[in-house]
Amino acid sequence: MLAPMRRLLIAFVVSLVGGAVLAPQASAVLTAREIRIGDHPGFVRVVVDFTGGRVEPGEVVATDPNPFADGFVRLPLTRAGVRTTADPVRDEGVFARIAQGSGKITIRLTGRDRRFKYVGYFAQHTPERLVLDLYKARPPVAGAAILRGRGGCLRLTDRTVTRRHVDAEGRERNLFEHSLVVRLRRSGGRIHRQKAETAFQRRWSTSFDYPAARRQDGTLEAVALSAKDGTLDCIVQVRVRMGG
Repeated sequence: MLAPMRRLLIAFVVSLVGGAVLAPQASAVLTAREIRIGDHPGFVRVVVDFTGGRVEPGEVVATDPNPFADGFVRLPLTRAGVRTTADPVRDEGVFARIAQGSGKITIRLTGRDRRFKYVGYFAQHTPERLVLDLYKARPPVAGAAILRGRGGCLRLTDRTVTRRHVDAEGRERNLFEHSLVVRLRRSGGRIHRQKAETAFQRRWSTSFDYPAARRQDGTLEAVALSAKDGTLDCIVQVRVRMGG
């Protein structure tokens, strides 16, 4: 008779201890704690540090993903109870702040008009953080050329840019509908000519003429944008000499 009672007592104690261990986790709230900003050759990186959980796919959806037009980027993160205690930070020409809403927080990034052309983001874990990269719009300086995108999503294997014509080719991996856009940008970052392409058997190529322009340094890039919110999924880019 004692043995069953002892087993019941042990089970009761274990359940109490287990509940005490799980209680703090159950009550944990995803919280943005700190913002950090750092400069890289091709982009400015903004990192938001979190505690209290993981940033899950689909929780962040940009509502203003085009920094080139007005310098603004807005990325709401929606989850019941999410909150922020992070102070605003201004560094490397970027002002980053987080606004508290009901069931969401909104990451707001501000830079000079036409300084940045894209924003891309991804989550990293242990420790938990959301990484946001603002890509610079002017032709890439030394160290900013990208011939292979993250995870091989895009590759630029060959290109030729003459006074009025562009030829380029490369490879892709796991892009949405295998779609990309090849763009020629002027020295100030504005798009001078672009052409949409679809990769076939993981290879892509393009060939197009572009309008006359003065001789200048420019950017040749191939990009894939998110079908979800228009942010950058993948990019390759090189500095080229165009026009003349």
